[in-house]
Amino acid sequence: MKRLLTIIIASSLCHAALAQADLRCVYNFAPDSPVASAIIENWNVDRWGDNYLNAGIGITLSPFGLGGGYLDYARNFNFWHNVPVLKDFSLQAEFNGRSFTGNFNALFGVSYTVPIQKHVLRASVLYKTFSGGAISLFPMQVTLLWRLYDLFGVRGLDFRGTARGWGEVNMYWYGDEKPTAAGPGLITIVAAPQLWYAAGQFVGAGRLSVGGEVELSYNWLGRSGFHVRPSAGIKLQF
Repeated sequence: MKRLLTIIIASSLCHAALAQADLRCVYNFAPDSPVASAIIENWNVDRWGDNYLNAGIGITLSPFGLGGGYLDYARNFNFWHNVPVLKDFSLQAEFNGRSFTGNFNALFGVSYTVPIQKHVLRASVLYKTFSGGAISLFPMQVTLLWRLYDLFGVRGLDFRGTARGWGEVNMYWYGDEKPTAAGPGLITIVAAPQLWYAAGQFVGAGRLSVGGEVELSYNWLGRSGFHVRPSAGIKLQF
């Protein structure tokens, strides 16, 4: 199953690269992360709603190869654009998968997009299912997605990212052979703010940006407590 998900993730990266999407190649500074990562992120709107895809593969040097991957895909349905009271609400279905944990999630719920021009700000409340041995006492997830363009009036400076929090019982931490003496973790939070500057606009390559991302997490990927994982690199827009 893990090998199949890795193939699906790699296929999604190739497919998204052919559509309007961002390809980020970053170096990870955190010692518990792969040396580098390649991430495809795509958000597009159609007459039935919108799609959001975020898929990535880690790269390791010792030995050289792929260090696991993930795929997050969300589809929002909105058939009532002309109804003033409901036009900013959508029904959302989402899938999350990670090849290195064997835990796959299906999510269903409602999202609200703040009606502001140019920028994107969305909040979602979702019911979350779990696979394998994962369990939750409160199987709900709250998600924030934002894209702020030309931040502080600086042309080409974009601030974007996602933040998610959900209930999940974490009995084991990375490297432990038995349940942690501190007791299980009941909540997981992960946020990934990004800051990018379109430096390519000065050299005739306007689709090239430089910047980075900081992953802020709590009880995430088998690591108990709060962790910070910064990265920096380049981004290409297709």
